[in-house]
Amino acid sequence: MDDLGPEVPANWYLLGPASQLERGAIASHTIGKRAVVLWRGRDSAHVHAFDAHCAHMGCHLGHGDVIGDRLRCGLHHRLIDAEGRFGGRVGSNLRQPVFPIVEYLGGLWAHVGVQEPQLPLDRLELDAFPSCYAGEHHFALPWQALVANGFDSEHLASVHERRLLEVPRLERVGDSGIELRYRTEPVGTGLSDRVTGLLAPDGVIGHISAINGSLMLVRGQLGQRRSFILMSFVPGKTNDTIVRAIVGVERSKGIWGSIQARIAARLFKSFLYKDLKVLEQLEWHEPEEALSQGDRFTQQLCAYFRGLPHG
Repeated sequence: MDDLGPEVPANWYLLGPASQLERGAIASHTIGKRAVVLWRGRDSAHVHAFDAHCAHMGCHLGHGDVIGDRLRCGLHHRLIDAEGRFGGRVGSNLRQPVFPIVEYLGGLWAHVGVQEPQLPLDRLELDAFPSCYAGEHHFALPWQALVANGFDSEHLASVHERRLLEVPRLERVGDSGIELRYRTEPVGTGLSDRVTGLLAPDGVIGHISAINGSLMLVRGQLGQRRSFILMSFVPGKTNDTIVRAIVGVERSKGIWGSIQARIAARLFKSFLYKDLKVLEQLEWHEPEEALSQGDRFTQQLCAYFRGLPHG
């Protein structure tokens, strides 16, 4: 996949639900070949993201602990504040690399890339939707293959038993985005298909947007109800990917909105599981010829991947 854009695009990456990182806790993650630790201050409860290896002598900071609002290295007990400054030595220039991190829609999002984040997540305007964390799924595939699968309009029919009601459209959105628009109806007989058919008798209107490559926003309208799935494709070290997602539905009164969000999460998982078997042992590549509209869309998507900035 070396010719299909960066191994890790400059982007925001969802590393898990915020509720699982308690005060004083440290969590270790990887984004591509980067090792990252998240930690939450005991006093302020703010979350921070550091390069996982101590700038002093390389100890993995996952073995440390949180003292007040500073992270203490487990090897030499050097204290590091939220800005990456080491305490105890006046005038020291030693700094721990720090990653931007935000809590958004109940998730913890870290940004990798040399430049400042181009897209503040709150610009997605999803805050008004009741939402919930939809879990994580591991794929032995590079992120490009998974994003391309999401944009594959032909596999909606062959794998997901969705009939296209209109000719889908694919178009670029600014410098960092690309969007697929479609309308489908379920033709399968499974429970999730029947539920979807009841909720959307005139078909499901869908917009799939890739944002900086490895962040995908799927917006759907089932009847009068709008919903979304925000998926983060977190590259692994060896052409594998962890997909984490948050789902939400348009706000309803009372507890019903939260219930609908959880129903949407179940429908998303059911939809995703249909891909799992067919993607197993996949050796995905860009089609050499545009034999169909789906092939043309995939070629356009691959050209988009190649223009993405490296993280």
